[in-house]
Amino acid sequence: MTPRRLTFVLLAVALAAVLVKSQQALAYATGTYGSADYGMCDYGAACSISLSSNGNVTINATPGSGGKCTIQSDTATVLTDDSNGYTLTLADNTTNTSLTNGGNSIPATSGTLAAPSTLGANFWGYRVDGLGSFGSGPTTAQSNISPSSALFAGVVPSTSSPDVLANTTSIADPAVTTTIWYGVCANQSQPSGPYSTQVTYTALAN
Repeated sequence: MTPRRLTFVLLAVALAAVLVKSQQALAYATGTYGSADYGMCDYGAACSISLSSNGNVTINATPGSGGKCTIQSDTATVLTDDSNGYTLTLADNTTNTSLTNGGNSIPATSGTLAAPSTLGANFWGYRVDGLGSFGSGPTTAQSNISPSSALFAGVVPSTSSPDVLANTTSIADPAVTTTIWYGVCANQSQPSGPYSTQVTYTALAN
């Protein structure tokens, strides 16, 4: 299980080169060699989790009065021939879900998967169209917009149960994709510098 690093960079006069960095994680359930179910894969079959970004999603935003927001996506693609499908989850890699830069931080929104909220100035979060109470979307990549009505959740800390992004009940072959949208809003009061945290995607056979 490998953490993915999220980095948001605020320049002196602009929130720019905001970078979501991470690495794919693939976990295996217990099973017996040669049985019908061995982790994510039947014996001798292929399985994988991959990311459209290869671990790097770039978000560029310019802070403005009242906050300006930028939204960009990552796509997790899971392939497995497990007959019961798989569960894909997301959590922060630490107990601190803020994006931090020394003593400065951009907190995760207080919204949750069950009760997401709009992003205010100097907050960040994620959403998946059609999941939980996020709403159907469609969400699109946008730069330097005023805070919108799109709902976001804060990534949960490592000590909490991870948020379930996808839960299938049958073979995922061809592969199944899940698009995760990350948003950050900032106004001109946010100090400049690189802000970062780490999150982990995990895929487990059901």
